[in-house]
Amino acid sequence: MTNEELAMLDFAVKWAPFGGGDEHILPEFGVYPAVFYRRLQRLLTGHSTVNDSVRRRLDELCTVKLTPARPDRRRSYSRVRTMH
Repeated sequence: MTNEELAMLDFAVKWAPFGGGDEHILPEFGVYPAVFYRRLQRLLTGHSTVNDSVRRRLDELCTVKLTPARPDRRRSYSRVRTMH
C-alpha cells in the first residue's frame, strides 16, 4: 500500500463517523469527493490487509456517497384537476 493510499484510508476511518468529511477531501487530496470515494472503493477491494469490519463500513460509506441524490419528490400541484 502506498503512502497516499494509507493517507486515504486513515482519512476515511477518521471521518466516516462524521459523514465522510467531504469538505476536507479536495484540500487534502486534490480530488473531488466522488473521485476520492471511487479510489477508496478500489483500494478496499484491492488490499486484503484492511480489517473486514472496517472494509464493510467504508465500502458502505462509499456506496452512499457515490449514489446519486434523489430529486425532491414534492407533489406538483400543476396537474390538479379543476372542476368546471
